[in-house]
Amino acid sequence: MIEKFETDEQNDDLEKNLIEKKSKRNKKTLFRKSMDMVIPIIILIMLFFVIFKNYYISLPTFYNVLVGDIGGTNIRLRLLKMTKEIEMGPEIMKFEYKSTFEFNSLESLLKNFITQLDEKQKPEIAVLGIPGPVEDNQLLTLPNIPNWNLDNGDDLGKKLGTKKFQFLNDFVCNGYAIQTNLKENIDYIKLNNVTPIEDGPKLMIGPGTGLGMGYLLKNKKDKYYTIGSSEGGGQDFCAKSEYFLKLRQFIRDEVGLGNVSIGKMCSGRSLIPIYKFLYLYGNKDNKTLERDPNLGKKIDNFKQYKEVDKVGEINVEITTKGLNGECELCRETLLLFTEIFAEFAGDLALFTLPTGGLYLMGGITRIITPLILNNTIFLNHFKNKDHFWFLLQKIPIYLVQNKDIGLIGAAEAARRILEDFEEN
Repeated sequence: MIEKFETDEQNDDLEKNLIEKKSKRNKKTLFRKSMDMVIPIIILIMLFFVIFKNYYISLPTFYNVLVGDIGGTNIRLRLLKMTKEIEMGPEIMKFEYKSTFEFNSLESLLKNFITQLDEKQKPEIAVLGIPGPVEDNQLLTLPNIPNWNLDNGDDLGKKLGTKKFQFLNDFVCNGYAIQTNLKENIDYIKLNNVTPIEDGPKLMIGPGTGLGMGYLLKNKKDKYYTIGSSEGGGQDFCAKSEYFLKLRQFIRDEVGLGNVSIGKMCSGRSLIPIYKFLYLYGNKDNKTLERDPNLGKKIDNFKQYKEVDKVGEINVEITTKGLNGECELCRETLLLFTEIFAEFAGDLALFTLPTGGLYLMGGITRIITPLILNNTIFLNHFKNKDHFWFLLQKIPIYLVQNKDIGLIGAAEAARRILEDFEEN
């Protein structure tokens, strides 16, 4: 049916409406096309911004960090470039190994190290493990380095230009280290086939120049173990038989002590007096022991026990000849030392029940590891307790072999300092 328009005005109105509708449709189409182009561009811009922002924020910040393991005999220093990220191991920029006797103060040691660095390498953070008690970043005493000043870490940091300078007891450093990813048969050797209990207490004992120790405790809700320092090497040695009472009295008179601590019976300073005692009195079976004539002459009149470098030189001969089977008296010296070490480790383990692991550390431990592994003397005397020997059978024992364990611990302590810096 063909519709007829009654007037020209009606026809004009209809055409006008049609034109307006067509114009609106064209505008909507154009808007839709524009939006189809703009929306993807906006999404791409937003996506780029998010990716760039996340990438920028996640970029790690690198710091120059000085770590040190200060011993009574040797010093190890490392300059590291590192971040707070556990996955990103530190880069070693400079390493220095020195004798403690070369320096008359810690400040002179560190200045000597830092003056060798380029301006861009100057340390921002410093963490040093020290063989003595530390309180509020203040050294309280250095029994194995008596000629050094008792520095304050904050004051020393200002002199050296660091943002943070932290002293830690050396066994606190070791406590940080055993929480890192140490590798079996590389960093440590397992002495017994016992599985550690997760989050169980850990105990550290280490005869070196002196006798150090420490412990670790952890609640399951905590991220890390709490590390406790100790000066337990200063406690009195308890003689468990007439033979050991005689040995104790001999060492007291030989070294010139009013009191004989376990540290004087079980450290680098005890090998020479034990050797002398065995030569004069024989072993526990009253057997007279043959000795190396040349070594015997060096030891007979030796009285320089405060001179750690000279003690160390003779200790090298005793341990080398004893382990190689070149000297019966040297071997018996190492066996008796190991027995004392094991008995004390068992005593201390009963205090702490370290089901997370007993870590045997220190330079002497590393040296006598073959002797400990090749016979049962350590385990037998470690468990030599009347009623609770079965508890000691449940403790895993690790012989730490990595001589840089203190540096590993200082680096981990520094990483946690960086973690706190950036989180706060």
